[in-house]
This record gives sequence, structure tokens and C-alpha cells, in this order.
Amino acid sequence: AGRAAASGATQFGLLLRRAWREVARSRGALAIKVVQQLMIAVIYGGIYSLGDSQSSIQDRFGLLSLIAIGAGNLAIASTIRAFPKEKSIVNAERAKGMYSVAPYFLSKVVAEAPVSAAVSALGGAALYPLVGLNRGKGKFERFVLTLVLEGLASGALGLFIGAVAPTTDTALALFPPFLVLMIVFNGFNIAEESTPRALRWIPKVSFIRWCSEGLAVNEFSGLRFSCKGARGPCCETGE
Repeated sequence: AGRAAASGATQFGLLLRRAWREVARSRGALAIKVVQQLMIAVIYGGIYSLGDSQSSIQDRFGLLSLIAIGAGNLAIASTIRAFPKEKSIVNAERAKGMYSVAPYFLSKVVAEAPVSAAVSALGGAALYPLVGLNRGKGKFERFVLTLVLEGLASGALGLFIGAVAPTTDTALALFPPFLVLMIVFNGFNIAEESTPRALRWIPKVSFIRWCSEGLAVNEFSGLRFSCKGARGPCCETGE
């Protein structure tokens, strides 16, 4: 195989245009994902009605954890098929020296990940007023930004899994174990000191953990709760 003739920047620009065309062809699938997110927002809105009672503290933690899990799941599922379906074409083009790996991978990340992140953010934006999350200044903006960042991270993970998997079926088979590990070590399900030593690195890279914590800090800071009807210890502030 010969060397790629074009510079890395030129390769990236051409590959990015091709990747965007692929994304544009998937408008139907994108519309379905948007409707799905709006339906989930309506479902959560019908279940959760957050106030200032002591029970709303647990409700908030549970809801924020579900939001983080759902956003991560959507982003991985949206990008994990991107590489396997093009692998044979890419291998043939690279054998001819048309481009190198780095520009191709970056073009897919730039084209695919922001779209899935934006869909997650849209679902979060629709959900926020329906469930009664913190209406303090800047809270909504930081909430959406956190979901966007998680969407970018999890979308990149989906692309990575798809890149190392030989087929689409293999990539989809690897998806659940990765997601389960992210959920188990999200900071709510197992104490850090109880984590097996060999797995203590996972909480540090779990995007679901960091998203859940970011959403919780944003939501609870500045909140005050009522002790009316409380049984046992009462928490009056979100600090």
C-alpha cells in the first residue's frame, strides 16, 4: 500500500464531509430518537413531581441517576454501529493509501457524537420543567451542559467499541457489559471501599458516575427542604 498523498487536515476535511452526509441520511432514525426522548420526558413528568419534602431528596437522587443512565445508553447505542458497517470499505480505501486512521476516527467522532449528545440534551431540556427540578439561576443551563458532555463521552465510547469489534453483532454484544459496569460503579450502588481492588479504576472512568454526581451537585446546591411530617433525621438544605 502506498502512503496517503493528502495532508492530515485535508483528509479530515474530506472524511468529515462524508461522515456528515451519512448522518444526514439517517434523518428518519434521528427523528425516532427525538420522539423517544420526548416520550420518556413525558413519562418521567407523569411519575415525578418534586417538591421540598424529605421524600423528594430520594426522588431527586433516583431521577438524576436514571437521567444519566438514559443519556449514556442513548449515546452509545447511537454510535456503536458506525464503524463495523463501514469496516470493509475503510480497509479497502486504507489499503490504497487514501487516508490514515486518525483523520477517519476524528471525523466520525466529530460527526456522530455531537448529534447523539444534542438528542440527550433535548430530552433533558423537555424533562426539566415537567418534573420540577431546581429553578435557580443557571441551574438549567448547567444541567443541559452536563448531559451534553456525558453524551460526547459516551458517544466516543460507542465509537471505540465499534472500532475494536470485528462485526456489528460483536459490538452490540459488548455494549451491555460496558454499560452495566458504568452503572454498577456510578457512586450510588457500591461503596468505594467495597469495590474489588482490581476494579477500582472503573469508578474513575465511569461517565455515568461523573454525570450523576455533576447533576446532583447542580440540583441540590441552594435547595432547602421542609421538615414537616418527617420521620427520623431531617435534612433542611441540599448542601
